[in-house]
Amino acid sequence: MNTVAFRRKRELFVSTAILLFLFGAYSVAIDRFPPFIDEMIHVHGSEQGYTISPLENVDLGRQFTIWWMMLFQTHREAPIWISRIATLLTGMVAAASVIAIGRLAGGLWGAALAGLLYVFSAYNHFFSRLALADPIAGAAVLLAIYFAYRLRRRATVGDAVLTGLCLFLAVGAKVSVIPYLGIIVAAAAALSPPGRPWREQVRWAVVALAVAIVSIVALVAGFRLLGHDFLSNSFSYALTNRGATSPSTLLDANRIAANIRFTFEIIAGYLGLIPTIGALVAVGWLLARRRFYLPLCLVGPLLVVWLNQIQESRYLYVPGALLMLCAAIVLADIVRKSQSPVRVAIVGLVMVWGGVQWLPFALTAADDPARLPLPEVDVLQYVHSDAAGFALADVRDYLLERQPRQVVGLLANCNGLRYLSVADFPVECPVLSPDGSRVDELADLLNARRAGGVYAVLEDLPYVPATSPGKLVHTVERIGDRRVLSIFDLSPET
Repeated sequence: MNTVAFRRKRELFVSTAILLFLFGAYSVAIDRFPPFIDEMIHVHGSEQGYTISPLENVDLGRQFTIWWMMLFQTHREAPIWISRIATLLTGMVAAASVIAIGRLAGGLWGAALAGLLYVFSAYNHFFSRLALADPIAGAAVLLAIYFAYRLRRRATVGDAVLTGLCLFLAVGAKVSVIPYLGIIVAAAAALSPPGRPWREQVRWAVVALAVAIVSIVALVAGFRLLGHDFLSNSFSYALTNRGATSPSTLLDANRIAANIRFTFEIIAGYLGLIPTIGALVAVGWLLARRRFYLPLCLVGPLLVVWLNQIQESRYLYVPGALLMLCAAIVLADIVRKSQSPVRVAIVGLVMVWGGVQWLPFALTAADDPARLPLPEVDVLQYVHSDAAGFALADVRDYLLERQPRQVVGLLANCNGLRYLSVADFPVECPVLSPDGSRVDELADLLNARRAGGVYAVLEDLPYVPATSPGKLVHTVERIGDRRVLSIFDLSPET
């Protein structure tokens, strides 16, 4: 066997082993974390795609994510597990892309270190296991970055087309990743080897941009012709918080500085302060060595994200992966130029980081997700808020003992309860209006549902009736915010 073939087989073996380890480790107890409301929006969208129309929910700006869920019929049996496994499969694509970029940039060591750092990221472990649009769109973006990175070695129309198509899929999965169209420009500007004419770079970029933009415009126009608006909801959310904030504040320096600080705190909260600083140093190292492509893919879209009115930790899926990738490439450069003791020390540091930072996180996620060491902002959102799914399992277990004929859910994350109970009893989820305009209508609905074997679950929210007809039979307290879920027996005799 020649040297090149042996090296490729070795790289394939290492990459495959890492991917299999990732899938095995990430899929353990994947449904243990209670369902978050945005996950249930996607599962419900999948259900409506079957029962109403595949074009239902286009205005959310995540249609390809919903269609991806439809492929797995996530609303049927075990919705939490199936929807998250479906998302994890795209996470495998993201990890494979990161490993492949590491191989192009740093050979076997680049692939191995990029894969290990990706696996050992507590951020990836948390968000790759949730049925959200961000990891699905992020996987397509990272695959586009890989295809574009091949421009460093060759300028082919095929790679340009693949790059554009991946970005089209990413935008279709979540419209907010539109800023990543800039990776095409970054590749054309930063991945030109000596001796290659610039016209080849320009041709490649024109083809990639044309494929991406024409496909996106056709998608948006097609939805518009069918009476659906794919863009406005997401743009309004990002630019004005749906009218709650003036667009004039987008360039407010203090707000942008706060957004930058938020990004750093989130990444450091998941990865650790020292690894995050080390990764930022690696980005600086690549810039000093005039290896601009990955730093541009990292910073360019972040500049747009930092302008947004809304900042969420899940928006950092691609930046977090690229940050670890930059660190892996620099470590691979050091390893290739070093003797065995230094190589052992670097690999040892990566493994220690995995053992100290990631392994306890993974074990806690499988055993007691309420104790996950998330950054404070994510604890508030994913554990304590009314969008979280904590306490829903307790409600289901109580009701399961009574074998209800029907349950009416008046709570923010009603579909979380509905899909948790899909194999046990039916849950009706009436539409709630946060402005309180439907409170009287909901009260009338509870009265209309009075019958034997019917129960109601009320959350103490200002836009839900304060009480229910029938008899209060049980209460469940949420974690953190002390909000109570009250269970009423709607039997006429009570």
